[in-house]
Amino acid sequence: MPFGGVLVIMKTLLGLLVVSALLGVSTTFSPAAPPPAYHLTTVSWVIATRDNIDKDDRYVTLIGHVTGREGGETYFFTDGTGTVRLDSEKFELPIGPKIVVGGRIDQAYLGFGHLEVDVRRWHLARKP
Repeated sequence: MPFGGVLVIMKTLLGLLVVSALLGVSTTFSPAAPPPAYHLTTVSWVIATRDNIDKDDRYVTLIGHVTGREGGETYFFTDGTGTVRLDSEKFELPIGPKIVVGGRIDQAYLGFGHLEVDVRRWHLARKP
């Protein structure tokens, strides 16, 4: 390739980098964000976080049983330490068998709404 062709390619690449920088486009590639870290805990711990803004939106994992359902996507869940509401928009949860639920704490502030866990994933618990 003649020297003039290399200069054309270099100018083109430099031009693309300048345009990218001016438009705010990242020129580096980063991997997708890792999934959130889930905190294995109890229902009583979730209840104790009521109105604690530092714990709102924290990802938790609970192991227990769905004891009932209210409406289309609200369930009641217990692990023997207390009962908490589950909001499950994407999943229909089984009532009765032991399950593992991963979700995000959703606080109720100033008495509006309910403390609940927004279900992000779930599966049947394995027997030991």
